[in-house]
Amino acid sequence: MTWQDRAQRALSVLDGVDGDGGAAERSRRIFNHVLNESNRDDYISHDFFNVQQTAGGLPEGVSFDDFLAVVAGHVRPELEGSGFEEELDDDNFRNGALTFDEVIRRHIGFLNGVVHQAAAGEVHIGLWNLILNARTDDTSIYACYRDFLVDA
Repeated sequence: MTWQDRAQRALSVLDGVDGDGGAAERSRRIFNHVLNESNRDDYISHDFFNVQQTAGGLPEGVSFDDFLAVVAGHVRPELEGSGFEEELDDDNFRNGALTFDEVIRRHIGFLNGVVHQAAAGEVHIGLWNLILNARTDDTSIYACYRDFLVDA
């Protein structure tokens, strides 16, 4: 199965799923978004611990772009991974498909909380601003979160 086949299967197993706080709808948007190969599929996904621990700044010699490259994930290659194998039953495949939204919302929630506190860290502010700005970019996966995010 190609990543495209797996994105199509995700759309299929998410069809008709409602009542989950919008996770299925946002997930469907993500998969439709990445199926258009001219769209970007990157999002802050990896190493939540390191994202949390950057309040004091980045280590010496590490730029924001370097850090971003470390914590960024990409939907298309992740769909090619073992979490989306053809042999998975629909329930497990659906659960895997919903994790993209879960991870994105986890980072959004965390960053929203910390940037609105006194003396927020520069890295957290940078990541938050990156997300806020990316949702106006139709090619960004964060465009799927225009209605989810609130500027405050």
